[in-house]
Amino acid sequence: MCGGGFAGLLVLGSVAVHPSGSVKEPEPQTATAATLHTSPDVAATLKRSCMDCHSNRTVWPWYSYVAPMSWLVERDVRRGRDHVNFSEWDQYTFKERRKLLADIATTVKNREMPLPQYTLVHRHAKLSDADTDVLCGWARVERRKLRAKLPVVTTSAGQPAGSH
Repeated sequence: MCGGGFAGLLVLGSVAVHPSGSVKEPEPQTATAATLHTSPDVAATLKRSCMDCHSNRTVWPWYSYVAPMSWLVERDVRRGRDHVNFSEWDQYTFKERRKLLADIATTVKNREMPLPQYTLVHRHAKLSDADTDVLCGWARVERRKLRAKLPVVTTSAGQPAGSH
């Protein structure tokens, strides 16, 4: 009986252990994904397939509180947020946004996202061909808009830099 009690305490104690730091702590209010300028279908696809790992609005399932599964989930969310965090979109520079949009299109088109371990549990998050086309099209249009907003650097002769 004593061994069972110890095992229970060990399991209970492991819930509080976060090897890479807890990502479940409340985040300060930052810009929201609404600043992404998306159509309703893009917003729905991002919410369904991307936001749990790439925003501060993660929906934490019950198993994300039980070690060692919690460690894997938290690691994936931390890595996702480190790559792109849609909740902090306004904090990225134009250049960073353009790069992120290119990365989004590439990873989605190459079926690298969402991660297989995520879609294994969250089958609704798997992207269809139509979803992939919608996200890639959105990323392409947004990159063009950002390119149009970038200031043109001119030479002392008044010519755009790099033109002859």
